[in-house]
Amino acid sequence: MNKRLAMESVLVTLLFIIGFVAWNVVQGMMMTMNYVPDLMNTASSGTPLQSKIAFGTLVQWNITSMIMAVAGFILLAAAYYGLRSGMQRWTQRS
Repeated sequence: MNKRLAMESVLVTLLFIIGFVAWNVVQGMMMTMNYVPDLMNTASSGTPLQSKIAFGTLVQWNITSMIMAVAGFILLAAAYYGLRSGMQRWTQRS
């Protein structure tokens, strides 16, 4: 078994998982910062409690989200390249 290839595969997988989790955290923080509750219209509706439950995720792709997704992908690719070239230099020295 090629240990270098296995190590590289595990590290790249971990990098993508961490990037995916970080992206979801950033997206949740952006949605929380932009949320403005409408208290005036909620009180006049007559049903203060929610009568329907929504399951799933809300996907909103605006230009900011697209730019952040592309930048995140580029950063992940740069991190992968840096890690791979660093490992190659390290194995050549030993």
